[in-house]
Amino acid sequence: MNIETTTCIAHENLKLLQDYADVYKLSLHTFIINFINYVMSYKKIPVKSCKRLTYRKRYESWKRVHLYLYENEYEFLMDARKVYKMSIAKVISYCIENYLFDFLAALDSEDNTDNYRFSGYTFMFYLENGIQCCRFYWGPHPELVKYAMQ
Repeated sequence: MNIETTTCIAHENLKLLQDYADVYKLSLHTFIINFINYVMSYKKIPVKSCKRLTYRKRYESWKRVHLYLYENEYEFLMDARKVYKMSIAKVISYCIENYLFDFLAALDSEDNTDNYRFSGYTFMFYLENGIQCCRFYWGPHPELVKYAMQ
């Protein structure tokens, strides 16, 4: 893990995340990354383009949490922040409020054999009709894997 960052999590949410991380024998960092990745992969989050970033409510009681991330995990969180126009603290809070029990059900399912939920991060720059574009993949895209093998 090469990048250290901090975020703030409500005390009750932090306890909830830590308790479930313990149940599934995962570090808090791994649980949070897998949880956000699950939500981004399987659930719809409203996207607001051309809007400013939104932040968590200021009046709640929060605890600063240090996260030690791999480079691809950090880039993934920065993309989530950029695309969904929410601070990481708010992304975590949103995921807990809306999808925690869905994620836990997915972890408990019998066909849950994936030990590496966050499997990759890739991006590709290209021109389309003279416009510079960037495509992000929050997992290994088969075409990119084939292109990389050439």
